[in-house]
Amino acid sequence: MKKVERIDKMFEFLRVFLGIVIAFLICIIIIVLMSNEDPAGAVYNFMIGPFMTPRRFGQVLAKYSSYLLAGLGMCFIYAAGRFNMAGEGCINLAPMPVLLLMFYTDFGKNVMIGFPKIVNLIIIIALCAIAGAIILMIPAFGREKLGANEMVTSTIMNYFCLYAALWILKGTITDRSRSFLGTPDFPENMRFTRYWNGSNFTSGIFVAIIGCIIALVIFYRTPLGAKIRMCGDNLQFAIYSGINATQMMFIAQLIGGLFAGAAAAVENFGIYNYYYQSLLTNVGMDGLLAAVMAKKKPIFVPITAFIMAYIRSAANVLNANTNIPIELVTMLQAVIVLFVAAEEFLGGARRKAIYEISRKEEESKKSTEVAI
Repeated sequence: MKKVERIDKMFEFLRVFLGIVIAFLICIIIIVLMSNEDPAGAVYNFMIGPFMTPRRFGQVLAKYSSYLLAGLGMCFIYAAGRFNMAGEGCINLAPMPVLLLMFYTDFGKNVMIGFPKIVNLIIIIALCAIAGAIILMIPAFGREKLGANEMVTSTIMNYFCLYAALWILKGTITDRSRSFLGTPDFPENMRFTRYWNGSNFTSGIFVAIIGCIIALVIFYRTPLGAKIRMCGDNLQFAIYSGINATQMMFIAQLIGGLFAGAAAAVENFGIYNYYYQSLLTNVGMDGLLAAVMAKKKPIFVPITAFIMAYIRSAANVLNANTNIPIELVTMLQAVIVLFVAAEEFLGGARRKAIYEISRKEEESKKSTEVAI
């Protein structure tokens, strides 16, 4: 059985790896066909561009922090057998309690301004995480108590979160002196520190690393993580084992919301000087893709989240230096997900390898019995 499990894990890794490689090869071919002047330069910009300057690589790491947190949270939800996608809307709405506290109350304007940065950042992360948990619990409640499909309700929730955030922004804390909708600038001690001469690489990376450690410990080293995984792998067996499956579904989505809220804090108070989100950011959806690519295993999310951040940054560099549209990244993501999610991709080779191992073990057992 251990050999079969090793074969399964190896083929899962190969499926993800080959899916990424094939998607990149397809994109390179398309880039060459679409590039009118310098195909080699376009390919170089796509493959190497994000690493050419500290500012570009800082953009990769900035996105990586958000994707890592969002992907880790989605792994808990995905592992429990649910597909709550409201993490996307969290990026827009979860910062609102912080912004109201920061710009609309005397405590924020007169007291928080004098706090050390680390205290303010803890407050910001905590409030965003709590808001994210509340947002994701709405589709969770609809599924577990009312039987509503959480994919449908969470998709609707994303747009509710977007327009609720815009409504709050317009009615309370918008800076009327700006030519567009946005808040005043964040005070320096109420945002993450920027590194590399003001690049988008911020101290939010430390939040992501701490979040990753916490997620791995909970998922792999605690009874709670084992129960969540059991509910996702075999719900009926979990129920017969005495596990409160409904409670585990709520807890998994609660944890997912906490991580999505933390991702919102890192995204909005790290990369930007002020809040001006007027569209869905795709951070939550990219985090979802990172979790899907990781096959709902948080231990692989640091790798898949980096791939997603790299793809996004590469598309931006390519769009800025060539005539190739940034929508190329959407196609690349679709191809990767197609190969990763396709159960029959390498399925024949996997079954053949398992059959050969089983046959050899059976022959070995028979020869041992004959010798005895």
